[in-house]
Amino acid sequence: GVTYGNGTFVAVGEGGTVLTSQDGMNWTKRGTGVWLNGVTYGNGIFVAVGPLGIILTSPNGVSWTPWTSGTGNSLLGVTYGNGIFVAVGLSGTILTSP
Repeated sequence: GVTYGNGTFVAVGEGGTVLTSQDGMNWTKRGTGVWLNGVTYGNGIFVAVGPLGIILTSPNGVSWTPWTSGTGNSLLGVTYGNGIFVAVGLSGTILTSP
């Protein structure tokens, strides 16, 4: 997954890969150690999701904080709109948070 916010592109993927870029051409490899499927930006924060209900947040795409999602289902995507984050996953999982 890839998103843009606060002047930074953030891309996430397998093996805990996190990449950040200011211009979309030059990327810096970061990492979380956690496989991530999707990422979005909203309300001043990046939110990434992954297997087993993993949710991570970051103010800058570099340092990440884990949160409890309340589900063990893998989360496949996340978006932000109208003041609400929405994460979706396996078995019809839909999570929302302001």
